[in-house]
Order: sequence, then C-alpha cells, then structure tokens
Amino acid sequence: MVINELLAPAQPITWLPWAVQYFFLIGLAYGALWLGASELWRKTPDPRLQTLAAVLMVAAGLVAPIALTADLHQPARAWHFYAQTRFGSVMWYGAYLLPLFSLLSMLLGWLLLRPALARRGAEGDKIARLARLLCLGSWSGHVWLRPLSLLAAVSGLSIALYTGLETMAVAARPLWHTPWLPWLLTLSAVLGAQSVLLLLNRLLTGWGGETESTLLRQSGWTLGLLALSLLGWALLGGASAAEAAALYRLDPSWRLAAHWLLLTLGLAGLLMLLRPRLSARLSLWGLALLGLHLVWGLRWLVLIQGQLAPKYGAGVYLYEIAWGPAGVLGILGTFGLLLALLVALSELVRPSVSPAIKASTPFAREAL
Repeated sequence: MVINELLAPAQPITWLPWAVQYFFLIGLAYGALWLGASELWRKTPDPRLQTLAAVLMVAAGLVAPIALTADLHQPARAWHFYAQTRFGSVMWYGAYLLPLFSLLSMLLGWLLLRPALARRGAEGDKIARLARLLCLGSWSGHVWLRPLSLLAAVSGLSIALYTGLETMAVAARPLWHTPWLPWLLTLSAVLGAQSVLLLLNRLLTGWGGETESTLLRQSGWTLGLLALSLLGWALLGGASAAEAAALYRLDPSWRLAAHWLLLTLGLAGLLMLLRPRLSARLSLWGLALLGLHLVWGLRWLVLIQGQLAPKYGAGVYLYEIAWGPAGVLGILGTFGLLLALLVALSELVRPSVSPAIKASTPFAREAL
C-alpha cells in the first residue's frame, strides 16, 4: 500500500477587511435610498426622514467605492473590467452597475437635499454661500423626484443582487454558495440603514418624534425577519449550513465570532421586546448600536471568518488582523471618512430651521 500525503500550506485571505467595509457601506447606501424613496410615494411623507436618508445615501455611497477600490489590491487594474468583456463574470457586470448606482443615488440625494440647502443658503455665513451654490439655482426639482426614485431604487436592487451574487458565485466555498446569502445581506443592510437613521435623527438638530417612531417600528419588523431568515438558513441551508457547523466545531475564532453575533441578535431582540418598559433614550441607543454591530458582524463572519476554511483540503487557516491599512487602520479610516462626510452634510443642510427662513425660500417648502 502506498500512502500519498497532500500538504495544504496556509494561504493568506483574498478579501481583506476593506471588503467588509464595502459590503457594509454599500448596504447603508442602498438601504437608505430605499427608505428615502419610499417616503416619496406616501400620502403624508416624512420630510425629515427623507433628508436624513439623503444624507446617509450620499455619504455612504461616496465612501463605499473607495473601500472597494482599496480591496482590489491594485486599484489601477480596474480598467480591465472595461477593456475586456467577461459575460460569465458577476464582477464584470458590477463594474457597470456600481457607477450607475452611484450616479442615480447622488442625483436623488441632491434633489432631496436641495430644499434644505436652500434654507441653509438663506443664512449669511460662508457655508450658506456654498449651500446656495450647490442648489444650482432656485428651480423646483419636485417633478423629477418620483421618476428618479424608481430608477434609483431599481439600481439599488441591482447592487444588492450583485454584491450577494459575487460572493455566492464562489462554488468552492459551500458557506457562500447558497441563495440565502444575497437575501441575508440585503435584509441586514436595510436594518443597518434604519439603525444609522435612528442615530442621525437623535444627533442632528431638529429631532423628529414621528420619524423615530416610524424607524423603530420598521427596524423591529426587519430585525424579526432577519432572525427568522437566519433560522431558516440554519435549518434549510444545506451545504452552507453544514460548512458553518463544521467551522463552529473546528475553529475557536469562528466559534467566538458566532457566539458574539448570536448574543448581539438576542440582546437586540430582548431590547425590542422590553422597549415600552425602558427609557426612550436607552432603548433607542441600544437598539441602534446593537443593530449596527449585528449588521457589520454578520459581514465579518461571512467574508473574513468564512475564508478561514480552505477551498481544498481540511482544517482551518489562522488569521490575525493587521494594524495597518489592510486591517484596523483601514476600518477606522473608512468609518472616519464616513463620519466626516456626515458632519459636513449635516452642517450644509441643518434639518431644523426657523419659520422665517422657511418662508423666505419658496421652493424649500417642497420637502421640509
């Protein structure tokens, strides 16, 4: 009998934490777009929710492609997507879908923010002059909002499918190769957008009680549906769920990450149930922060921890996150850029203004 030994040396992971940041931020962008666009079709839309959603979709929509470009390792190679045709590649389609989404979401966000920019422009400081410049005149863009919202919402759906399918397409990784993955990523992205909007509503001037009630009600349904979907994947996920169970048994780091994620989900659900008995501030901050942690942690578990299982061979790889741009610094940098853009946009729009300023800008009455 001849024994042949196969050596499978450890390989570095391909998708770095930059990919987690991209999946997280692009989810915030299309989630905020859907929430803001849906308000345009209600009989009594919430103008504050529209403005907050526009701020988030613009900020996250600008930072997400930066994180994606960094994850390409050699950003200059992106032109190959356009120089060659690859009809069998999901990423080739994404090279066209992502710029289209960026264009449509920026246009919709700008139109939603124009009334707030106009009110800000009625003030007398230097930032007011910039706000007036960004309005590009005093014409009304209200007639374009609904048609553009439909196009942007469909484009957001294409990005949600693209980001899920480009991961699901890797058949060598059973954990990813499941139709549950695009659904879980999309649903959690909506929860992430709702959580950020809850925080923005509290942090930015002009807190809206109705806006908060709407977001809390929506996030409760989203959280419940996400929990049921995770249970459905665990029971009916086939090879994907089996791979997750094997990683849970073999890898202590995977086990720790899974426990942490389940604990976050349980705490969020418990806080949602006990919310009527707790203070409004405590329940809101707890739900929003736990929701964001759950959404980001799910992407880390799937994208980073999922790569610790070799495509071919047995066992698991070891992974230590780097402190530089490919690790902790990259994560903090993208979050810092997102925060800087949110601060800049909030200073430009200032959701809460005096009645006198409202009266001085006729076309500003369209949204707020």
